[in-house]
Amino acid sequence: MATATRDNPFLQGNFAPVPDELTVADLPVTGTLPPELNGRFLRIGPNPVGPETGAGHHWFIGRGMVHGVRLREGRAEWYRNRFVRGDAPEDSPNTNVLAQGGRLLALVEGGGAPVAIAPDLDRMRTWDSDGALRSGFTAHPKIDPVTGEMHAVNYLIDPGSEHLRYVVVDAAGRTTHTAELPVPGVPMVHDMAMTATRVVVLDLPVTLSAAAVGRLAAGTPRAGDALPMRWDDAHPSRVGVLPRGGTADQLRWFEAPRCYVFHVLNAYDAPDGSIVMDVVRYDTVFRDSFRGPMDGLPSLARWTVSPHRGTVSEQIMSDHAVEWPRINQEWTGRSHRYGWFGGVGPESLRLSDDVDRDRGGSFEPGPLVKFDTETGRASAHHFGAGRVTQEPAFVARPSAAAEDDGWILSVVHDGNTDRSELVVLDAADVTAAPLARVHLPRRVPFGFHGNWVSDAEIGARPSVLPG
Repeated sequence: MATATRDNPFLQGNFAPVPDELTVADLPVTGTLPPELNGRFLRIGPNPVGPETGAGHHWFIGRGMVHGVRLREGRAEWYRNRFVRGDAPEDSPNTNVLAQGGRLLALVEGGGAPVAIAPDLDRMRTWDSDGALRSGFTAHPKIDPVTGEMHAVNYLIDPGSEHLRYVVVDAAGRTTHTAELPVPGVPMVHDMAMTATRVVVLDLPVTLSAAAVGRLAAGTPRAGDALPMRWDDAHPSRVGVLPRGGTADQLRWFEAPRCYVFHVLNAYDAPDGSIVMDVVRYDTVFRDSFRGPMDGLPSLARWTVSPHRGTVSEQIMSDHAVEWPRINQEWTGRSHRYGWFGGVGPESLRLSDDVDRDRGGSFEPGPLVKFDTETGRASAHHFGAGRVTQEPAFVARPSAAAEDDGWILSVVHDGNTDRSELVVLDAADVTAAPLARVHLPRRVPFGFHGNWVSDAEIGARPSVLPG
């Protein structure tokens, strides 16, 4: 285990797991927290322990750990971190945490069911929508801001799988629609896109590797085999379009740029019937380096899917390398102007001649970036030397009319002190000084996703575990 940790950058520094669960009350704050922020800021990521840190370890694998900060009436009431524990040991989603249908849900892709978490993070149970999600879900559903419906495209990390599963869950948590979409090769479908009328499926050339599966079964894993997905030169790169609530016979496929997309910023219907979708794209992933997405830096791109022409065109939108895209969620499926991102830079991709590509380098976060899709202008908030952030969360100001009238919340890691802060910025001007910094009692490891969850979304009583 010591050798695996030393050789794997995703088990070192702030990628490394933390050893225990904490509960700390009355957190110190520099600046002034907006009193309208009443709820919880939550982040989740893998916190691998024991055998999970072996030779085949991949950044995406490990027991989930949720980190939460409770804000109320201008105070930071508590920080808590908890391992995600469903009804079975393997039920420990590690990729996203969000609220839907009055439930706080931890999510993962590839075959894991969601886990419902109480607002105080102290009680959890597996939640499968009365059995409809027993075969697994996704980390990136899209929630309609008008209806509260949750749309998801799911896949199974299983050599026998020959389809994706499209699922619609209503605002009360009932699964109202499922459709099997035949797709060969078990592609890694991390995200999807949704407009007001349609769903877009991503079938891109990262697929289940039979060789990696075989090594895992034989107990002889290589670097990164814990996630047995690899770049596949033989697999097509395409997007599928179907109506919301549609079925396989309505699915139309179109050739897409040769790349991989983990995350979609947003998508919307254009007046001419095309779909505009902004994505974070990589030329390749898991082709040259296998422990994480380190083949090259990502780019923000706009894809225009034209069903009447049968084409997908691409425009690179920014010179900034960005990941973890977020919008004002009220603009989901609608024409958006702004996106907020965690930036990564050339210095963040540490692949050099003295680092074996099979071992990999490090995928380091950087500044916070706001991008204006109308003007093409990017602005950044640099948190200072040794201080970096990942995914931002936008929170609208009450009664806000403008798309960017609100706050950006994100966790910042300070490499100088090896501690973390929850930082609040003005979403309209991210270059301005922070409005507030909540000083956390420990570092929060670099993980994946999270959200601001208001009291109104799940209720204020801390002991309630929604059914």
